[in-house]
Amino acid sequence: MRRRHLLGSITAATAAVSTQAAPAGWANPFLKEFHTSFTAHWKDTKDYTLEILDAMPADGFTSKPNPEQRTFGEQLVHLALANAAYFRSFGLAPVPETLPMDRAMLEKTAKSADKAWVRQYVVASFDYVAEVLGKCTEADFQRKDLKTGRTPKSHSATDICFRAYMHTAHHRGQIVTYLRVKGITPPAWKFEPTA
Repeated sequence: MRRRHLLGSITAATAAVSTQAAPAGWANPFLKEFHTSFTAHWKDTKDYTLEILDAMPADGFTSKPNPEQRTFGEQLVHLALANAAYFRSFGLAPVPETLPMDRAMLEKTAKSADKAWVRQYVVASFDYVAEVLGKCTEADFQRKDLKTGRTPKSHSATDICFRAYMHTAHHRGQIVTYLRVKGITPPAWKFEPTA
């Protein structure tokens, strides 16, 4: 009985300290920490994606290891388009004109062969996500009704974050191989702790 009482006291004290430690505007310290950490890692993943993009010479944006795969440029456009679509679901910021969202047009466009255009598009996508993250409140991060457009099921805010981060890592991992096929050593992966 004493152990239960002690455990209950520790739990209550921990909850009180956690609530007091939460920054203004966020009552849930875990959600605030997740938001802060994800925002910092989103900048890191942007920087690393741009290093990969910059490592490929302009004439390599039409290259692909197999006929069935997207080209290097198409992979980057796909990555950027999807991330903007994920975060558009929050409805917190309009998608900028520099970030056209017409999937059919983008997947067929010759622009994916233009390194400068692809870079601008990728930067606009990462910046759009950062803008949405900057506007997110605790209530936004508690949502579970977010629709990505291609799947009928609703997603939570953390689902959207994980989808975007994993989707970026997935396609960036593919294009690292494209660099290797061309004899280019890719930039080293970085992941810095936020604490």
